[in-house]
Amino acid sequence: MQARSALMAERFPAMRSWDYRRLFVNGFFTTGSRWAQVLARGWLVFDLSDGSSGAVGWVTFASFLPFILIGPVAGVVADRVDRRKQLIWATVFGIASAAVLATLTIAGVVEVWHVVVLAFLSGAAQAATVPAGQALVANVVPKEDLLNAVALSGISQHGSRVIGPLFGAALLGTLGAGSVFVLSVVLLSLGLVEVSRIRYRPPPREARARQSPLPAFVAGVAVVRADLGAGARYVRADRRLLTVIGLVGAHCSFTMAFDSMMPALATEVGGGETLYSSVLIALGVGAIGGTLTVSLLRSDRSKGLVLSVVGVGSGLAMVVLGTATAPAMVIGGALLAGATQASYMTVSAALIQEIVADALRGRVMSLFIMIAAGHMAFMNLGFGRAADAVDIRLLLVGPGLLWAAIFLVAMVSLVEVRSLVRRGRFVSVAPVVTASAAAGGGGA
Repeated sequence: MQARSALMAERFPAMRSWDYRRLFVNGFFTTGSRWAQVLARGWLVFDLSDGSSGAVGWVTFASFLPFILIGPVAGVVADRVDRRKQLIWATVFGIASAAVLATLTIAGVVEVWHVVVLAFLSGAAQAATVPAGQALVANVVPKEDLLNAVALSGISQHGSRVIGPLFGAALLGTLGAGSVFVLSVVLLSLGLVEVSRIRYRPPPREARARQSPLPAFVAGVAVVRADLGAGARYVRADRRLLTVIGLVGAHCSFTMAFDSMMPALATEVGGGETLYSSVLIALGVGAIGGTLTVSLLRSDRSKGLVLSVVGVGSGLAMVVLGTATAPAMVIGGALLAGATQASYMTVSAALIQEIVADALRGRVMSLFIMIAAGHMAFMNLGFGRAADAVDIRLLLVGPGLLWAAIFLVAMVSLVEVRSLVRRGRFVSVAPVVTASAAAGGGGA
């Protein structure tokens, strides 16, 4: 037993921290709750709207929108208030929104607009928890264990993408969508218990800043605007960052914005809600496999090879989904999509972390998240509305082939991408970061 504990501590040193273990479990439960809601909301709205993918698109759009509107502000607030308290209150807000949706659904009075509004509120709660939780990780583990802590958090989140829909599917097929929303409330409540047990408290200087939360929030909004402006100028000046983030935007648009079409595809193939649930589970299983594969990479060349394979593969996964005629093919396409998409996004994020100046790291990563979430939000809405008038298979195969073509052209024509796929690293030189840019100032 002692030998096993020593081995675990050696491979997963972040787990030695009591507070980090609480955060790890909190992330597992809260992310599981989110994916359970995604499952139930999608099928509920598809049913309420008599099979409208456009209605599902509006719900998906509403759940992503807070990451654009609230996420950056929440990130600044997390640097000005007690992060643990921000995490607690955001989770309480998420519990309240899920409870209202569960009540309306079980009472049989729920309407599509109710689900859209509550999806936005649930997304707002999550958009507030993500930056607070990520920032809190660095407060509860030693610096030398930070990379291990971040990697473990990713595995926790992908694992919950399987567990949430798995239990949600069992409830959806037997007791209905209302019971899945009750499950979401339970999972969020368990997450709340874990984060409330965290012993970390901010130093006194931070505590004084928390005495006036409203002025801090208002100041935070102004700081966000200045910081994002400086971050955008920095990205625009660095072709490496501009290339990676630009490709991420295209990747999210054409290969990761299909959620609103999955209920219709499952119905068309003949699997109904069971197949729809299986697709979400398969996406999570594939994402775990892809992320674990990336975590095992040890050389730059292997990273470049994986980038090229998953870059093209994520487009081909959409072709598999779009041409599937049997449930097994749809599930296989979902596994491939989850593996390639998660791998591509993980490698892209790692590339940015490797080259961005530390003084602008937070700003650049917030732009990365905004671009990814923004493209998925609007494209999900567009594809969902189009699916009510256009063959859904065209909306899967066409964008998938378009992305594969974009990535292949980039491999040939852009020196930054050629360098990545051949060497696994950039060869160009980074721009100089001025003091004014790091502080959020500077001209355009």
